[in-house]
Amino acid sequence: MNLTHHCKAAFSQKDITPDFPVELIGGYRGDGQARGILHRLSVQIVLFELGQERSCLIAIDSLGLTAKLSDELRSLTAKALGIPAARIMLNFSHTHSAPAPLSPLNGQRYFTLLCSKVAEATREALLQLQPCLIGWSVTYSELAENRRDGCSLADKRLGALQIVNAANGRPLALVLRVGAHPNILMEHTDISSDYFGMTRDKLSDEFGCPVMLLQGASGNLKPRGVNTINGGTLQDVERISDLILQDAKRLQFEPSQVERLSLYSRKIEFHSDVPSEEQALQIADEARARFGIEGASWLDECERLRQAGIVSQIQETSVQFFFLNEGCFCGLPDEIFCEISLEASLRVESQLLFLNGYTNGCAGYLPHREEWEKGGYETLYSYLMYYPYHGHVLPYRKDTAQRIVELVVAEWHREGNG
Repeated sequence: MNLTHHCKAAFSQKDITPDFPVELIGGYRGDGQARGILHRLSVQIVLFELGQERSCLIAIDSLGLTAKLSDELRSLTAKALGIPAARIMLNFSHTHSAPAPLSPLNGQRYFTLLCSKVAEATREALLQLQPCLIGWSVTYSELAENRRDGCSLADKRLGALQIVNAANGRPLALVLRVGAHPNILMEHTDISSDYFGMTRDKLSDEFGCPVMLLQGASGNLKPRGVNTINGGTLQDVERISDLILQDAKRLQFEPSQVERLSLYSRKIEFHSDVPSEEQALQIADEARARFGIEGASWLDECERLRQAGIVSQIQETSVQFFFLNEGCFCGLPDEIFCEISLEASLRVESQLLFLNGYTNGCAGYLPHREEWEKGGYETLYSYLMYYPYHGHVLPYRKDTAQRIVELVVAEWHREGNG
């Protein structure tokens, strides 16, 4: 086989577990400080090179960075690779047992560690590039269930991208897209990759190559059979990882040459309203009564915005697309609900369009229209606690999910699909 103009690929992985005190994020742990290490954390890189262009997919065991920190990490990586930051896609596992990067307890120190480890992995991947073939496959799993009252829909797809050595057919790496909150151990006080790390290890043994897990559209999905309030147990982690392993064994691949590789972003503006004083007081009362959330600082922020004459807040973000042959990973920073991803896939009539959240950051929940109208913790009351990180005091307007789907569908067709 003539490999002169063949697509090349490489995989690299580094340990990003801190050896200094950190605060954990994503649970209810008193002072929040990590007491030990249950499972180590990783950053994984898959690097592609086609012609003179490089594209990089990075998966990180983290609840998620802010968009600002994500952009900083992408810029540093882009400089090392000599490519635009738009050709680097980050995906966060969203484990609820990882260090808080904005914490006064070594948050900046941990972010610096993460950046250095990504740089190491990048340099290593550059030295390991070799001609490759790729193949897509989809199977289905019951790993997730909907955690919203009255909802049963879940994205059951296990989407996989296999990368093999073009010369000998041996697997270089497997990228598996799942969809369920890694919050099983959110009550534990130890650092953990939750079910992600254990699943990767089991799948690596099964497929004979490194395995990267990507988090999908799981804003309203939890691991099946796990308590949504108090979290779960180590036995639950074992059970979920075994379930994924058994389901993934059904994956079948037919690797072929890379005929299309395209990684780019499209900007989109999101709008959210600022509540009136009466609306804000009602929301705060409901949050306190239903979830014990104290919204004093949120009320102050709403008042500040009203006094400044701000009636709506605008966020500019990007939806990023990674097309490889007939499949696509795409995503945005928000915790999108599974219905959004399923609708996009249905609209283009392809199970290989995977619209993910937790991409290039982690912002607030983003529901589809029906769940937006129902309200609840994810779609409304969570903002009373996390508005400083999200940059807006209420969820985006209820047409936002549809606008995202329309953008994704348009890009799918623009790329020559369907």
